[in-house]
Amino acid sequence: MAFIEKSELPFLHLSYQQDMRVLFCRWRMPVELPQFSEGYMAALQFAAQQDAHFWLHDLRLRNRSTEEEQDWFTHVFVPAANEQLGGSNFIAYLMTPLQRESLVQITVPAAELVRHSLFLTVRYFTNEHDALEWLNDCRVRVVA
Repeated sequence: MAFIEKSELPFLHLSYQQDMRVLFCRWRMPVELPQFSEGYMAALQFAAQQDAHFWLHDLRLRNRSTEEEQDWFTHVFVPAANEQLGGSNFIAYLMTPLQRESLVQITVPAAELVRHSLFLTVRYFTNEHDALEWLNDCRVRVVA
């Protein structure tokens, strides 16, 4: 496996696995809006360098996003990702069963796809294998 690693944020580890073409974003602890936005923008910058359109965000050690963080994601991150990456982009969110249950109670069913734009689709998982399989299926469809 060929990894290009970047781990300069104390709350987020970023690595890119070239053979899978997946950017791994592993959150290490709960964060607030400044770290949330810094982490997403660092991931975006790293993704742009690697031309990474398939991301796995491991949220198992991170807290649930606040409304303010969700608004920032929708109104700042999504347009920036569209501008910097272009094309189709996919994020698989890996979470604990308890995190998923909490998400389902406040939003759409976690198994459903969520489109943030024509260029960004996300899906929620409690199993890393399933998340990576979905990202691979997306990659195959995009390349085909």
